[in-house]
Amino acid sequence: MIAVMGARLAGKYAPLTGRLAAVTRDGRQGVELSFAEISDLVGGLPASAYEHRAWWANGLLSQQAAWHRAGWRVDFVSLERRRVRFVRLDAPLDVGGESQPVAAAIELPVDDGTPALDVRVRCVWRIAGEVGLSDDKPVFPRLPRVAAIYRLTFAASTGRPRIYIGETDDLRRRVGNYRNPGPTQQTSQRLHHELVRHLSSGGTVSLSVAIEAELETDGRRSALPLARKTARVLAEHAALALAYVDDVVDIINADRGVE
Repeated sequence: MIAVMGARLAGKYAPLTGRLAAVTRDGRQGVELSFAEISDLVGGLPASAYEHRAWWANGLLSQQAAWHRAGWRVDFVSLERRRVRFVRLDAPLDVGGESQPVAAAIELPVDDGTPALDVRVRCVWRIAGEVGLSDDKPVFPRLPRVAAIYRLTFAASTGRPRIYIGETDDLRRRVGNYRNPGPTQQTSQRLHHELVRHLSSGGTVSLSVAIEAELETDGRRSALPLARKTARVLAEHAALALAYVDDVVDIINADRGVE
C-alpha cells in the first residue's frame, strides 16, 4: 500500500534533534558534523543527502524539521567534503568560505482561512509479471489498455534493488514504447537501455501495476480516478515519496526538482 506519512520519518531523525539540543549556549559558533556522524546517529542517510544540496535546505521536510526543532539551522553544507555546519536560528548566515551556504527558511504567517492539507493516497500493487529479453529488446507480459501507475523493479545478485515508477493512460502502449522507443521519446529510450543492459547482465526485472486508488482526507475515502492525469501523477508521486522515505531501494526516476 502507498501512504505518505511524516511521523515515521520524523522519528528517524529524532536522534539528530537530541544531539543538537544537547549543545550548550556556548556553542554559538556552530556545530560541524560529518555525514558519517549523522548517518550513525539516525541509522543511515538516503542517497539524496550525499548528492543534492537541497536535501539540507532549511525547509519543512522531516529531516529539516529535526534541526529546526532543536533551535538550529544549516549554515553551509559541503557535498565534496561530506560535512555540514549547523548554527543557532538567530545566528547570521555565513556567505564566505569554500562551502555553499544554504538559505534560511522564510517565516510566513499561518493562513488560518485555508484548511491544512492532510491527504493520503492508498492503492495496492498487483504483480503483472517478469520482463524478459528477446532479440535485444525487452519483452513485457500482456497488459490491458487501462490507466495505471506502474513500478519496474531491477534486481541483481548484489546491491540494492533499483526501481522506476511511472504513470500512463494506456499501460499496454507504455510498455510498447519501452520495447520500441521512438526517436523523440527520451524517457522511453532511457528505460529501454536500462532494461536491456540490466537483463543482458543477468539481472531480473519485475513489473507491478496499480489500476485502482483511493484518496483519504478528513477520515473520508473516495475513489481516485486514474483516468485523469492529475490523479495518476498524485498516486505516482505518493509512491515515489514513500520509496524515498523507506530508503531501501535506489530510485532511477529523473528528479527534475533537484539540481
